[in-house]
Amino acid sequence: MEREGSEPARWLPDTLSRTSSGRVRSSSLLLMGVVLFMVISHVIQLWWLVLPSGQFKALHLGLGLIVIFLLQAQLAQRQVWRWAGWVMAAAALACFIYVYSVFDALVSERMFGPSLGDLVVGCVLLVLALVAATRAWGITIPTLAIVALVYGSFGYLLDSDLFYHSGIGFERLISYTSIPFFQGLLGSMTGFSGSLIFVFMIFAGLLKSTGGIDFILSVSGRLSGRTAGGPAKVAVIGSGMMGMISGSTVANVASTGSITIPIMKKNGFAPEQAGAVEAVASTGGQFMPPIMGLTAFLIVGLTGISYPTVMAAALMPALIYYGNLLIAVHFTAVAGGLKGIDPGEEAAQTLRLGAEVRQYAHLIAGLALLIYLLVINVPPAHAGILASVFIVTAEFAKQLFIHRARPIEGARATCRRVLSGLYEGVGNAAQIAVVIAVIGIIVDMMTITGFAQKLSNLILAMAGGELWVLLLLAASSCLVFGLGMPTPAAYSIVAVLGAPALVEFGVHLLAAHMFVFFYANMSAITPPVALAALVGSKIASGNYMATALRATRLGLPGFVLPILFVVSPELLMLEGSWFDRALAFLALLALFVALNAALTGTAFVDGMSWPMRGAMIGTAILLAWPNAAMRLVGLAVIVILFAMERHRASRRHPIAAHDVM
Repeated sequence: MEREGSEPARWLPDTLSRTSSGRVRSSSLLLMGVVLFMVISHVIQLWWLVLPSGQFKALHLGLGLIVIFLLQAQLAQRQVWRWAGWVMAAAALACFIYVYSVFDALVSERMFGPSLGDLVVGCVLLVLALVAATRAWGITIPTLAIVALVYGSFGYLLDSDLFYHSGIGFERLISYTSIPFFQGLLGSMTGFSGSLIFVFMIFAGLLKSTGGIDFILSVSGRLSGRTAGGPAKVAVIGSGMMGMISGSTVANVASTGSITIPIMKKNGFAPEQAGAVEAVASTGGQFMPPIMGLTAFLIVGLTGISYPTVMAAALMPALIYYGNLLIAVHFTAVAGGLKGIDPGEEAAQTLRLGAEVRQYAHLIAGLALLIYLLVINVPPAHAGILASVFIVTAEFAKQLFIHRARPIEGARATCRRVLSGLYEGVGNAAQIAVVIAVIGIIVDMMTITGFAQKLSNLILAMAGGELWVLLLLAASSCLVFGLGMPTPAAYSIVAVLGAPALVEFGVHLLAAHMFVFFYANMSAITPPVALAALVGSKIASGNYMATALRATRLGLPGFVLPILFVVSPELLMLEGSWFDRALAFLALLALFVALNAALTGTAFVDGMSWPMRGAMIGTAILLAWPNAAMRLVGLAVIVILFAMERHRASRRHPIAAHDVM
């Protein structure tokens, strides 16, 4: 199972456990059956809506728990843990059957008080979810959920105005965790997980199993691999593209980093630098449209703002973030005298770009279809299903063409790849479903007890009417509450705690949610925890704190841009003309280019003089000012400064100055 800071589990059918005679174990066959049933049942529900919302949420969480516990039974080394997995999977199935069978009574007769059976099932479901979340994500999130429940029950013992509330009795407390109130584990967040996140995890699994990672890394290498610091640029582009469809920054670092980090080190990057680049690139994938690490749909659900508006708002910040990272990598490579991938190396011995595009054209078409369907406001679940069906169909046609002399072999190859994608997609979706459900308990406890509203009021009071103080307090709280959590879970908490204070102060609703969303994600590279940097440093065999500090500097836009969302809403395409938006984009991109040049002391070849570095920083401040005239002046000055620096470098090193670009 995937734990904090570890590599995600592999859910592949060709690695199923077998007996000594070569036969697939019964646990593996059962797990495969549950995976297929989960996919089919979700597709039927999301397309035809055959079950009421409460029953579907119970189905989604129940099957997710069963998948996790069956995997535990399959992978356990000791017999006692195998039996524990089987027992907990059976208990999860029993809980779902109970909710399904008495659903009408739950919603019509027991909304004001649970029966004894409801309490028993609620307690069992709570324990199962906490155990599964611990297995999948470590102890942090379940511990927070337990603290939230204790606080909900004993808040009346606290003297603080912030924490005090009248307390919640045991029966009501358990009712809030699942049934009969259908909150907490079976609340709206589990509904989001089942109706949106699940579909896109399946899509991501199919994309990867049909060659998505190979294609992305290969094309990235062709586009940028031979420039200065090419392997790091491959990591930036590849991890960014994969990160946008992954709900976990840590999982993305572990999967793509195992490929990109060794290549960067071989090219001459220090272990800490290689780990930092991968961590920052994977973190930024959560901002990248169209999927934004699956959180785009949570933002839509919590704000009521249309999906195209959310996607458009994220576009320019994401491009600035990655533009800055590519430039920072380039400047670092120039400063270290690092070159690109040698065309004679194995990493460069790949198909020509045109041949690669033809080989993986169905993946490009699948992504394009998904984006098109989302933009024209097709329901996201339907869009994800259609795009997944397209990839499966196209892969089948491709394999039949490759094995046209042996069509049976082509069909088998398709089945292997599709089952592999479904296994990985369902496995990751089950883990996210469980952690989202547990986060639902935390969010509901903060809301029911009034803590979230009181914290929002406290932040406003501490700000004293000063916007910059409010932004600082909100950013700090988001960095803290986002620690150690997957993207959807981190956003779900900070959206309740941080966004209301900003909205009440007068910040635009979408700007407030994008503000807290960015900072919650940046906690993945912020010391002292910095889980993404931790995983990157482990893979690179580098120093953890040095990796985290470098990641913080490389990820500078992620810390600065959210503040600019508030003072320059045209960056989110919320205000202003197209000229204003384009100017804001160019000015802020130039701002980070200038800061990178000043921090590294390198723009082309030579070390930059201190007066020139000071001029770069001063111009960056000018570009940050939310005024069109000031930004135009700043852009002109930056062009002049870089022209001067390039001229100086070309005079001293005429050949190298042209080669590094």
